[in-house]
Amino acid sequence: MLLASHILKLECVLCGSSYTPGSVTYTCPNCGPQGTLLVQYDYDQIRWNYHAESRDPSIRRYRPFLPIPYGNRLPPLIVGGTPLYPAERLRKHLNMRNLWLKDETRNPSGSYTDRGAFVATSLALPEERKLVCASTGDSALALSQQAAALGLSCQLFLPSRSARKLAGVLQLYGARIFAVDGSYDDAFDLSVEATAKFGWYNVNIGYNPYIVEGLKTVGLEIAEQLGHTVPDAILVPVADGGLISGIYRGFEDLRQLGIVRQIPRLIAVQTEGAPAFVRSLGNEALRQPEIVSPTTQVESLAVGHPHNGAMALRHVRQSGGFGITVSDEALLKARQELAALTGIFVAPAGAASYAALLQLLEEGKIKRHEMVVLLATASGQRSGETIEQREDELVTLARGSEGLQSLELQVSA
Repeated sequence: MLLASHILKLECVLCGSSYTPGSVTYTCPNCGPQGTLLVQYDYDQIRWNYHAESRDPSIRRYRPFLPIPYGNRLPPLIVGGTPLYPAERLRKHLNMRNLWLKDETRNPSGSYTDRGAFVATSLALPEERKLVCASTGDSALALSQQAAALGLSCQLFLPSRSARKLAGVLQLYGARIFAVDGSYDDAFDLSVEATAKFGWYNVNIGYNPYIVEGLKTVGLEIAEQLGHTVPDAILVPVADGGLISGIYRGFEDLRQLGIVRQIPRLIAVQTEGAPAFVRSLGNEALRQPEIVSPTTQVESLAVGHPHNGAMALRHVRQSGGFGITVSDEALLKARQELAALTGIFVAPAGAASYAALLQLLEEGKIKRHEMVVLLATASGQRSGETIEQREDELVTLARGSEGLQSLELQVSA
């Protein structure tokens, strides 16, 4: 597989072993599946090729930061360039003058995972590799959509519960769906076994080292959209830990280039029913997360074994950040409030940042004067999700003049 010339090496986050680009495809041979590899770059080459004034607002403007060779064809779908809102009503509601909301629901499939899929399909295309990943939904939608746009074969392993909800739309994109009788972690493990058996190209976060590189464009965009002013804190939902590492990587790249001076404080958010990463973050002796059995009903956060956890632990600690858990009930309440105050309807996991902010403000761990960025990670407008109606607020009207009379009574009440 061809890789960008500005990649210097791959480095294991556990043992520190280094590998030349292309000599290892997935994880560290010494440490096994836990040995996630970190991509190291030649920043002189990046500095030479990066033009901040590029008019392309999408992820393509950051090609010098990505592992994609310049000769590779890129996916046609427009990924990235998502807005960073000042969210005025939210600011007023919380009395925070410097609160920002990064709206990743604007990506083609409705979530930040499109960024990783952009890199995955770009790398697979020259050899027309068959793609495979495990997912609870977001990554499956992103990968199947971009694979369809390029004519690539796509194999998806989903927990049965997720597969039942999403199989129809995923099949429209031509993906092959494997419903695994078990958890997301079971689906992940089976996808890795299938990779070894069938020679597919696995693009799981925490297994394929290049997917996080696509996610780092979230950090690159936030920095650029804030005029390269570094926020005090960014609140990030954590499942496998790829997004929070990606954001760190984006700011670290800019720091290496001298564009920013520091990394924002990264605050990891998980549910109380799947706290593996946050629980491990508080124990400095741990270099990789403990494994838990998820009880949360929020499927995209129901990860018991964060596969990018070792890298993410390092990055959150280096940023001076910390972790917090919120209840499923708090997530759903935050989602309703976020929709009412911003007009953005997110999936339950997409409200994790806001739910955590409310809790941290109450605890005094975030101050109202600080510059804070929230992430709306995924849209709630997904096939298969039913939103409970508030029947007491649903007004039924008759047709014609009778209905108008009833309406007048309702409006004047």
